Order: sequence, then C-alpha cells, then structure tokens
Amino acid sequence: MFRKSRRPLAPRKTLTDLAYERIRDDILNGLLKPGESVSTGRIAKDMQISSMPVRAALARLHAEGLVVIAPQRGVTVSSISPAELEELFVVRSRLESLATYLACPHMTEADLAELRRLLEGMRRSEKASDMRAWLKGNERFHRLIFRISQNRKLERLLFDLWGQGRRSRVGARNVPGHVKRRNTEHEGVLKALENTDAELADSLMKDHILAAGKEIVEFIAEQQAGERSRTLQFAAGNGEVRDRR
Repeated sequence: MFRKSRRPLAPRKTLTDLAYERIRDDILNGLLKPGESVSTGRIAKDMQISSMPVRAALARLHAEGLVVIAPQRGVTVSSISPAELEELFVVRSRLESLATYLACPHMTEADLAELRRLLEGMRRSEKASDMRAWLKGNERFHRLIFRISQNRKLERLLFDLWGQGRRSRVGARNVPGHVKRRNTEHEGVLKALENTDAELADSLMKDHILAAGKEIVEFIAEQQAGERSRTLQFAAGNGEVRDRR
C-alpha cells in the first residue's frame, strides 16, 4: 500500500530566527525607538536563550540597516532619515498606484466587500482612537489590493517597501487628523474600484500615498530637529555650569 502524500514540513525556526523576529518586530512597531540602545543580555534573558543567537540576529538586522553596531558603543536602533523616507514614499506611490490599476479589472464582488469591511473597521478604529487596530486594518486594505493585482513580482516589491516603512507609520499617531484624512482617501479609492475606473483609482492611490508620506516625513523631521535642539541646549547648559565653577 502506498502512503498518502503529506505536505512537506515547514522548516523549523532557529533561535536566531526567533530572536531576529522578536527584535525586528519591536523596531518596526516602535517599541524600540531610533537611537535606543539594544541590550543583547537583556533580550537573551527575556527569551531564556544564550547571547550567541541574539548576537547573530543583531548582525542580520545590522545588514538590513535597522540597527547600528559600533565599537565601544554597542548596538543602537538606527535613525530614520527623512530624505530616505521621502524617497521610499515616492517609489511606493508609483508602484502602489500601478498595483491598484492592475487590480481594478480583477475585482470581484467578494473582493470589494472585503475592502469595504476593512474600511468600515478603520472607521471604527478612528472613532475609538485605536491606532494599533487602524494600522493593522490599513495594511490589510493595501495588501489585499496588491494580491488582487495578480502580479507577483510587484506584490513582493510592495511587501518589501511596506516592511521598510512600517516603523515610520508609527509616527502617524502623533499627526492630528492623519487617520481621518487617510480614511477619506481610502473611500475615494474604493469607490473608483467599485466603478471599475482604473485610471481614477490609480491617480487617487498615488495621491493618497504621497499625502500620507508628506505628513509623516514632516513630523519625523520636526521631531528630529527638536531632539537635536534639546541636545544642544543640554550641552550648552552643562558648559555654563562648568564655567561657573
């Protein structure tokens, strides 16, 4: 007798993989902030593993640009450059608008109903000021459009870009009116898709990404300028104290 075929087992995650995912998620979700020190020992203790897989995970994150490993200074979360972030949103706006254009003729009633359900959930999150739920719904809304585009190369590129920009979106919670404006723009994109107007959906999605990016980039630039100013004031204050002595 022949045995029934079974699905191949998924590769088991190593301790390095688990540490990598843990630290990466904390960075992308804003739990570890730019400039914050990352303690290898603390992470190893929290995860109840040795320091070796944590160090290997940090090396991977360093290669991806999410952390900086410097002699004598240890490991810190890398800062977000407003200029690089602006470039990312420009690229995303072009690729995501293309995905929306390609998705339009493939939209089924079930797809449109799911997009409507996600948007209604984001509206509820807006009213409840639940930013975590809104960010999750927002990502699902966009990723569903990527999938419906039926262009796997484009979908993979956009998934990668979303990963790179995820921690910048955490700053959106501090921009007044950001969520309300994005939901209104989502509504416009959805209506264009419902009307099978691919060109309008393309244009609205491009404007949506650029508008969101502009607000987030400006917020991060202002935040970093404020931090630099406070650092200079602190240094100057210390200098004044030493002079008096």
